[in-house]
Amino acid sequence: MSHRQTGVAYRVLVDMIAGLLVGGFLGYWLDRWLGWTPYALVTGLVLGFVAGVNNAWRAIRQYSKEAAGGDDGGPRLP
Repeated sequence: MSHRQTGVAYRVLVDMIAGLLVGGFLGYWLDRWLGWTPYALVTGLVLGFVAGVNNAWRAIRQYSKEAAGGDDGGPRLP
């Protein structure tokens, strides 16, 4: 595994963890503030997970584009 691949893997891991932590914190805070226990926490965790997956997917797509030669996404000729 190259250093670039390792860096992308760590970025995906951090994106997933950060999304869950931020979503969980905001959901917990809303639960405490508005008394919606546990609905805001669950919603925050789901939204945080979706945001983490979205960021990870963008990082993987960017890495794949760079690894393939950085073309503009058009069809590649042999």
